[in-house]
Amino acid sequence: MRDYSNYHNVNVNEKLREDGLFLLEHSLNGFESYEAFVNGSPTSVKVLIYQKYDSDSETKRVIGHISDIERGNILNINEQDWLVVTIPEDNKIYRKADMKICNSFFPAITDKTRVLIGRDDDGRPVYEEIEQKVYVPCIVEPSISINTDKVDQLLLPKGSIKISLKYAKYMNINSNDKFEMYANRYEIEDIDYSKVINEIGIMVIYAKKDVKES
Repeated sequence: MRDYSNYHNVNVNEKLREDGLFLLEHSLNGFESYEAFVNGSPTSVKVLIYQKYDSDSETKRVIGHISDIERGNILNINEQDWLVVTIPEDNKIYRKADMKICNSFFPAITDKTRVLIGRDDDGRPVYEEIEQKVYVPCIVEPSISINTDKVDQLLLPKGSIKISLKYAKYMNINSNDKFEMYANRYEIEDIDYSKVINEIGIMVIYAKKDVKES
């Protein structure tokens, strides 16, 4: 079979890529596209959103430029945060993935700073550690979905929650840490990093209600 890849000095793969990008841009600039702010960026991008046939309205399919769609990315669309929860499908022209609506914010400690607050009776400096917090959009669930044909639900122990959020190396989150959410005090039991690859992805926190302090 003859190779026509360089016929008339035209690279077939490059031509297909250019045509694909043209169609993508046409769709993203169309009536059905949405403005999205990725990971808090002040500059918006365009994405396409579709309802998944096998899920409720809290999970949708998003399509956009390769640089914009990554597992763990937070897309702010119409003033609502969405977390990309699956590894994107990539055809070298665009990416598509599933995203789920964020229903809360996790109070992550990003740093602890020693601040001079005075001196003791002997003139020695007295310091206090001040925590710097950032409230990260997250998905809070009282149960874990098991991916089976029957879509069974494995309930967490009473008073426990599962929290999915964007992984960030700067966040100081550890087992046994305590935090407040929904007017309750929780203690972190475990942190799952299995959905983080090359420091990109989602971390999952399992926490139980702190009965002693609630």
